[in-house]
Amino acid sequence: MLVDQVKHLTESPVFGDIGAGTGAVAYPLAEMGLSGYAVEPDSQMVTVGQRLGRTCPAVSWINAPGECTGLAEASLDWICYSMSFHLTNASEALRESMRILRPRGFFTIAHVFPDLETDPFQLEIENRIRDMAPAVRRARTALIGQMGTYEALLNQYPGLGNCIYLATTEAISMSEERYVNYWSGRHDIPSQVSPEVWNSMLQMIAETFRRRQPASLRFRSMAWHALRV
Repeated sequence: MLVDQVKHLTESPVFGDIGAGTGAVAYPLAEMGLSGYAVEPDSQMVTVGQRLGRTCPAVSWINAPGECTGLAEASLDWICYSMSFHLTNASEALRESMRILRPRGFFTIAHVFPDLETDPFQLEIENRIRDMAPAVRRARTALIGQMGTYEALLNQYPGLGNCIYLATTEAISMSEERYVNYWSGRHDIPSQVSPEVWNSMLQMIAETFRRRQPASLRFRSMAWHALRV
């Protein structure tokens, strides 16, 4: 639905995936016919993302934060923060977004969580991560309260409006590479553990996926989608 709206804006819409991680959102958008930018402040994630997208010229990488992307003024038709808006200074990120977003463009905050209530495989992964690093605090807990403020924030911010909230639960078929890429793009865990522990976690995830071979994985997606008015 969101991609269809963006495609109606112009013949060749340009997106900005801000806080792109390793490209878990940017590359699927490119596969849907969009081109744009993956903006990521972590240089190591940029390196991984560029390697994963060697055959995807539709996505250009920028090593920069959402508050200062380096993109040209009015250069984007769609700005998407997927699992990353809470990591920014919200007022500065919104000010920068208004600078680089074209009139009638879209601004989206999205969160995607594993459906731990109905997906035993992903619950097993979460439990094994907790066993490996008991002190790690997952971003999901802190996000619950913050997500309740997004609709009002986007409706009241000067230049944005008509915010809609969308939510869905779906089963998604994933390869081992795509699932590990999904985890590689998470920001909350690697900021709290050593690189060695994080790499061990990613290896555990890959090995568990290879052993279990899940037919599909269930995710809960939520999005707050606003128009630049």
